[in-house]
Parts: sequence; structure tokens; C-alpha cells
Amino acid sequence: MGNGISSLAARYSRGAIASGATLIYGDSLYGYGAVQEPMHEDLPYAATTNKGKMRAQLAETLMSAYRAGKVKVAIARASDFYGEGVLNSVLGARVFIPAIQGKTAEAIGNLDLPHTYTYIGDLAKAMVILGEHEAAIGQVWHVPNAKTISTREMLNLLFAELNLPPKMNGMGKWMMRMGGLFIPEAAESIEMMYQFERPFIVDSSKFVGTFEDIATPHREALRKTVVWYRHHLQAETERKQEEFLGRKDYATK
Repeated sequence: MGNGISSLAARYSRGAIASGATLIYGDSLYGYGAVQEPMHEDLPYAATTNKGKMRAQLAETLMSAYRAGKVKVAIARASDFYGEGVLNSVLGARVFIPAIQGKTAEAIGNLDLPHTYTYIGDLAKAMVILGEHEAAIGQVWHVPNAKTISTREMLNLLFAELNLPPKMNGMGKWMMRMGGLFIPEAAESIEMMYQFERPFIVDSSKFVGTFEDIATPHREALRKTVVWYRHHLQAETERKQEEFLGRKDYATK
């Protein structure tokens, strides 16, 4: 794994060096591992999971390149995200598509624990801001998020936006293992279940205090996400109809 991470970091760095650009790396919180407090940028890397160790090593390799004067880099760290175009996330297709269809949204873990979620649009804005400020270089920054609430509260907001009665389920480890037999994303997520078995809260005060609070309120972000998913579902329906008609036309020739 080490050689692969070093190679990936080197490719990122070479691209930035060649273009003369500043590298703003979008990262997750996996590298911190299981913590007992709100996550802030000064926490050490203590991950024991494969995903966490990989993320920590990549981040450290990039920062080492910065300290060596090889590249200008800043790290924007986000929590589990949702939003337009986000399908493969714990707050992605398996939540939004069933909810829009009036079915049960399939979330993960204990739904009543506080869990910070990042709106993908806020991650993008944060990365732009970091790229525009020289003072951001050589540091890790947590992307601002709307107020941390429980996953159940988040899904209640979603169903309220849809004007539908809330239907939700929180899959535990056993169900995730069963789901992993058929859904690769579920199998890969089992080692990260600790995030949904205890409070998972992000402290973004460093970014907010240095720049500004760019967090989009959950209700507004959910509304934008629902609009995107409805367009996505319509496009998928039209695509399948075209494929069906194409096969039907071919069969009659």
C-alpha cells in the first residue's frame, strides 16, 4: 500500500509543479480513526482501518512534499458528503432514490447519534477559497458544515422537503455484512462503521474564523439535492426506455 500511496501523491505533486498551480487536496476524516471528541485539525492520525491508514499516509506524503519545498498544498477535509452528483455515499443513492419514491431510505448505523454531514457544494466552495489564499497553504482545514444533527433528524428534513411521511432504516454491521454479499460498497464500508456507532462531530471553527462560514443550511442543500436526483431518475428512465426500444427494433429486423 505504501508504494501505491507514494506514487499517487507523486502524481498529484507533479501535476501541480508542472502547471505552477497550488494543490488543494480534498480529503476525508478517515485518517483520524475512532475519536472521543469533536474532530479538529490538530488531531493525530490514529486510524486502524485500511481506508483510514491509506488516507493518513497520502495526506502526510503531500504535506511532506510541501515541507520539502516541492509543492504548494493545502488539505480540505470533509465529512460524509451529499449533494448533486453524489451517488456512492452513505447519504447518497440508497437514501435519496427510495425517499423520492416514497419508500424506505436506507441509512447506516444508529440514526439517533449526532453526525456531521458535508454538502458537496460547500466542499467545492471551501477548496476554491483555500486556493485563493496564500495563508491557507501548508495546512489542513475542515470544511464548514451546517449544524450537526442526528441522521434521523437529517432524514426527517429530507422527507419534509419531499412532503412525504418519513420512512427510514439504519443498517447495522450484521446487515452490512449481508449486504456486502451483493453490494460492494456495503462490504467496503463495514470497517468504517465506528463512525455511526458513536457521535461523529466535526469542528470547522478554524476555517470559519480565518475565512467565513460558507455552510449551506441543510434544508436548502437537501432541496438542491432532491432536484438533481429527480433529474437523474428521469434521465435514467429515458435511457432505459431508449435501450429497450433499441433492442426491440433490432429484434424485429
